[in-house]
Amino acid sequence: MSGTHSVFDHFLLAVLLILTLVEWRWVWPRFLKRLASGASHVRVRFYRAAVLGQWLIALSFITFWAWRGRPWRWILLGPPAPLRLGAGLAVALLLAGFLVWQRVQILKHEEDIAKVWPQIESVERLLPHTPRERKTFWLVSATAGVCEEILFRGFLIWYFTVWTGVVAAVILSSLLFGIGHIYLGRAHVPKTALAGLFFACLALASGSLLPAMLLHAAMDWNSGELGFRILDGSHAVAGS
Repeated sequence: MSGTHSVFDHFLLAVLLILTLVEWRWVWPRFLKRLASGASHVRVRFYRAAVLGQWLIALSFITFWAWRGRPWRWILLGPPAPLRLGAGLAVALLLAGFLVWQRVQILKHEEDIAKVWPQIESVERLLPHTPRERKTFWLVSATAGVCEEILFRGFLIWYFTVWTGVVAAVILSSLLFGIGHIYLGRAHVPKTALAGLFFACLALASGSLLPAMLLHAAMDWNSGELGFRILDGSHAVAGS
């Protein structure tokens, strides 16, 4: 990774930081207030807004990157070494498969559901409760997997590497990823930062964002499926 920053790069970093603050202090409280009011389709609208916003930012960045003619490998979107990519995809698929297996096992036993309920309860308002919300959440999961990896593991690691080197860049990007989820509560910041650290290591080891995108999307989708099954009481038919 190399290169120099432009005004747009600094602007994009500022946008990400400002949006984190806005989501924490305004968007999320407003969403919770609308939920409490009983307004219809609140989650679906929230999901759609999140999808639109993330794609708008990510595509703007990709367009600018292409316009500047910068190498795609700097943001881990260039052609990777086949063996490295294959190994990374294998790790991502194995972990995604394990998560699905774990979800199925949890939903078979009431005592296991009781153990994970505190984790579900802490993000219950974000999780899908109805079939319509569930389907929209699939799109949210895919969007997060692609767009957040482009922005946090692609752009931010490159951005900080120019100044600090790769190790510090990985740490800083992971911290910002954790802070970006502070709207869910301060307890989620370190957990999300650790997840971001793992995604970063997977992407760098693979030489590509693709394995991290796959695993990130799978983790979000799996969490949504687990929450939906528990919240709508359909866990009795786990695996269906």
